[in-house]
Amino acid sequence: MVLPVLVSRTHLSLSVWAGLLTLGSMLFLVGSAWWGRQSEIRGCKFVVIMALAGYLLSFVLLALAVWGLSAGWLSEMAGLGWLIVARIIYGLTVSGMVPASQTWALQRAGYEQRMAALATISSGLSCGRLLGPLCAALALSIHPIAPLWLMAIAPLIALLVVYRQYNDPPLPPVVHQQNRLRLNMLPYLLCALLLAATVSLMQLGLAPHLSRLFSHSATTVSHHVAILLSIAAGCTLLAQFLVVRPQRFTPPQLLLVAALLMVLGLGLMCVQPLVLFYLGCALASFGAAMATPGYQLMLNDRLSTGKGSGVIATSHTLGYGMSALMVPVVAKFYGESQLVAAAFMMAILLGGISGWLWCQHRTTAHSVGE
Repeated sequence: MVLPVLVSRTHLSLSVWAGLLTLGSMLFLVGSAWWGRQSEIRGCKFVVIMALAGYLLSFVLLALAVWGLSAGWLSEMAGLGWLIVARIIYGLTVSGMVPASQTWALQRAGYEQRMAALATISSGLSCGRLLGPLCAALALSIHPIAPLWLMAIAPLIALLVVYRQYNDPPLPPVVHQQNRLRLNMLPYLLCALLLAATVSLMQLGLAPHLSRLFSHSATTVSHHVAILLSIAAGCTLLAQFLVVRPQRFTPPQLLLVAALLMVLGLGLMCVQPLVLFYLGCALASFGAAMATPGYQLMLNDRLSTGKGSGVIATSHTLGYGMSALMVPVVAKFYGESQLVAAAFMMAILLGGISGWLWCQHRTTAHSVGE
C-alpha cells in the first residue's frame, strides 16, 4: 500500500525498493539465532528494548531519507545510502523481536502454559497484520510520508511500555535441553521452512489463480485478493483463540492436524469453483496458524528456549526466501497460475514430516510408559 507512494516520492525504481526490503529481511538470517541466544544470556527485556530501539532508529532514518529525496535536499546517492543504513539497522536489530518476545512469554507463562503463551504472541502479530494496512491507509490520507512516521511512533510507544516491565533474569539451564543444534533437531526446522514457503507461495499464487477466472478485470482480481487475505488473517486469529490458546492438542497432534488442514485447504484451492477456493484458503490459513506452536514446542523440548526461537525464526526467513526463488521457476515451466499447486506440494511434504514426527513421539511415549 505504501510502496507505490515511496517509489513516486523518491524517484527510485520499484526494483531498488524491492532490493532494500530484501536486504533488511535477509539480515534476519544473521540476527534471529544470535539474538535468541542473547535472550538467554542477557535476558529477554534487553533484547526487546534493543529491537525496538533499532526499529525506531531505522524508520526515523527511512522517513528522513524519503523526505530528503522528495524535497530535493538529498541527492539520489546520499538518499540511497541513508536507506541502505536504515534497512541494515532494521535487519540486525528487529530480527531479535519475535524470538525474544516468544522466549519472554514462555518464561513468564511456565511449562504448563507454553502453548497459550505462544498463542498470545502470535495473536498480537496477527492483529498487527490486520490493523496495519488500515492504519497505513488512514495515515496516507493525512500525508504521503505519514505512514513512515507512524511506524516510528509505534516502537517509541512500545519502548515506553516495555521499559516499565520487570526485568526477568536470564533463563536457567534445563537438564533435557541442549545448548547446541543437533542433527535430530533438523526435522523441526524443516517444518518451519516448509510452512513459511507454503504460506508465501499460497499468498503469491492468489492473484495469478484468480486471473484465470476473471481475466477481463484486474480490479475484480484485486478485490478478491484483498478479501481472501482478510479471511486468512481472521482464520489465523480464530485458530489461535479456539485451538492453540486452550491447548486442546499436544504439540505433535497440533502439528499433524495443522498439516492435514493445510493439505486439504490447498487441495480445494487447486480446483476451479470460487467457493471452494475461498473455503480452501480459510482452511489452509487456519491450519498454518496451528503449525508453528507445534514444531516450536517440540524443538524447545530438545533445544534451549531462546536459541530454539531464534533458529525457528531463521528457518521461517529461509522458507520465505525459498518461495521467492521458486516463483520464477514455477512460472517459467508451469505458469504463474500453478503457484498454488506448488504450495500444495510443499504442504504434502510438511504433512509427511509431521506424520513421521507424530509416530516418533507415540513410539517414545509408549516406550517410556512401559
